[in-house]
Amino acid sequence: MTNNMRLKALCFGFVLFLFTNNVLAQRQESENACAKTLNSARSSYEQGRIEEVPGLLEDCLKNGFNDVEMVEAYKLLILSYLYYDERAAAENAMLNFLKFEPEYEINPVVDPPEFINLYNSFRTNPIFLIGAKAGGNATFVDVEKNYSLSNTASSTGTYRSKVGYQVGLTLDVPLSKKFSIATELNLIANTYEYTKKQLQFSSLLYTEEQMWGELPLFVRYNFGSSKLKYYVQVGGAVSYLLSAEANVERTDSVNIEVGNRSVSGPSIDLTPQRESLNYSIVGGFGLKMKDVLGNGYLLFDVRYSHGLPNVVNTDARYNNNELQYQYLYVDNDYSIKNAFVSLGYYIPIYKPKVIKKRKKKRKG
Repeated sequence: MTNNMRLKALCFGFVLFLFTNNVLAQRQESENACAKTLNSARSSYEQGRIEEVPGLLEDCLKNGFNDVEMVEAYKLLILSYLYYDERAAAENAMLNFLKFEPEYEINPVVDPPEFINLYNSFRTNPIFLIGAKAGGNATFVDVEKNYSLSNTASSTGTYRSKVGYQVGLTLDVPLSKKFSIATELNLIANTYEYTKKQLQFSSLLYTEEQMWGELPLFVRYNFGSSKLKYYVQVGGAVSYLLSAEANVERTDSVNIEVGNRSVSGPSIDLTPQRESLNYSIVGGFGLKMKDVLGNGYLLFDVRYSHGLPNVVNTDARYNNNELQYQYLYVDNDYSIKNAFVSLGYYIPIYKPKVIKKRKKKRKG
């Protein structure tokens, strides 16, 4: 870098420093001026010169107050309009206040009754909560009817749950302070293991993973405080099978000299052997914790899903030659049940508006 270029860089840095310092100084001056303005508005209100308050606050409400000052300024403005019975102006100020501070909580010790009454005439709950969640699940197989290639039809083998996972988007729409409707769009991986002794000389180790897209719908009953809400839920779900595959290993006891001989291969696509749709009854409980992480709700959800139909495509039961002749395996009829544990995060979306108007009494 030449001396000329260094000089230009130094000059540019110095100018940038002066500009930034000037902007910060102006901002500090503006904040100090608005703090004085708020004090003046407060004094005017307390001394009965209430008509001065809106004019004093107007400019700093647009840009100048910090968050704490903004809350006090809006409350002074609203109370000033209510004092002169300017209902429309008070409602408009309350609407702007709730857009700025949608989660404001009334304090009956501090807030005047007329402010509380106006606040209560507005919708202040979120219109919906949107978020995402992820977690783990366990799959339980409920055998409805046993099938076999030998005379061992009376033995179903042993099914064991393995850990799966789920991720999804979730939406909660409040209907009232207690009830809400919730729905989700989930991607669920279910995994289970099946072992069986067969033909008196062979043992089977079969692990299947199913990938489902799920759309549940719940009715929730909510209770608790504003910072810690609990819920119980019940509903149903429809699931669409995206894929199913199995890893299979067959071990044969040949004789003492040879020992055991195992047969295995790449994973086997089972999608044609499974029904595409599954229907479930779903129930569970959970909690939502406010202000733990940001301004949203940290979500903890526990759920049980009871699958209703047989997930095996009975028309294609014997269509997989590899499973039958290489591993001596044939599907039992079964349904699946799942237990889910998930963590998530909800973001509340607000849209305040007037929900009731004062009714004028009719004469006569």
